[in-house]
Amino acid sequence: MSLLQTNKAMLYQLSAFIDSIEDYQFSAHLSILSGNTIGKHLRHIIEFYQHLLQSYLNNQIVVNYDARIRNHFIETDKNYAKQEIGQLVFFLEQTNKDKEMMLCFSLNEKGDTQHIPTTFYRELAYNLEHAIHHLAIVKMAVIQHFPEIQLDTNFGIAYATIQYHNEKLKTEQS
Repeated sequence: MSLLQTNKAMLYQLSAFIDSIEDYQFSAHLSILSGNTIGKHLRHIIEFYQHLLQSYLNNQIVVNYDARIRNHFIETDKNYAKQEIGQLVFFLEQTNKDKEMMLCFSLNEKGDTQHIPTTFYRELAYNLEHAIHHLAIVKMAVIQHFPEIQLDTNFGIAYATIQYHNEKLKTEQS
């Protein structure tokens, strides 16, 4: 499976998860999330992908996730969030090659920034890991607040961790 296919699979998983929860679960302010919502975590994932893909498709060299557009409809409207995910899948299908980019990020609350060389594929890999990280947080919230929701066994678990556990299981069984 390629990096593009893996990111599309992540977005499909995100969409399927949204289908599996109720509106009130999507927008409930949860103590385990410091009063934030599942929808806010999913919005955060979606907006990082949006910013990267818009930068790529608009031939912008600099990627600055801090400057992303924050769209609060994504965190409150499940159908809207799913539409945005559908757009991301469509945009991913328009990308067919890697390209050099520059990552700009904040170093502190004063606004100091750093620019470092990166590539589109490196940022796709980052977005994938970033999504998994936030899904792990969402998983904790689901387990604590909505245990009736059935999550995929590997939901919110890094692929390297899954591989490690699979290898460990094989070793234990031999």
